[in-house]
Amino acid sequence: MQLIRRILRVIESLIVAAVIGTVALVSSVIDGMIGLVSRLSDRFDAKLAELARESRARHQREGRRQIDPIALD
Repeated sequence: MQLIRRILRVIESLIVAAVIGTVALVSSVIDGMIGLVSRLSDRFDAKLAELARESRARHQREGRRQIDPIALD
């Protein structure tokens, strides 16, 4: 009977360790994905700002006026 209890405790410990390991792995994957999305978002924002600057400069060179994005005038 004591042998069965030991075996069950070992199995229980292994299950708990597997669950904790899985949770830690999923957590680190989620953290990595958040970091990747954050970096991609920063790159996208920088590229969008660069395109906006180029557009403003092109409009000024061509003598066109800017469209007001709120009123679309």
